[in-house]
Amino acid sequence: MSRKILWQICHKKKFSNRELTKIIVNMLRENRIKIKQAARDLDISVERARNWYYRNTGMTALDLLKMMQEYKFVRQAVESSLSLEFR
Repeated sequence: MSRKILWQICHKKKFSNRELTKIIVNMLRENRIKIKQAARDLDISVERARNWYYRNTGMTALDLLKMMQEYKFVRQAVESSLSLEFR
């Protein structure tokens, strides 16, 4: 993917980082994944997971990448949203 296309995707601002985090946290809750389990699976601190799980702070890009690597349902959601973006 070219740098220009990535820049366009990142700057369209369809929704903010906090909104994306809310969507992913809701997906985690639907799959009954708790904070401690997510922190252990993603190899991050529990406090960091608690921040985006309960305190409405956006997750970092590294957290999202780790989550996509660990949880298939998150990866599928991100890939499907990206495929819709390019149509």
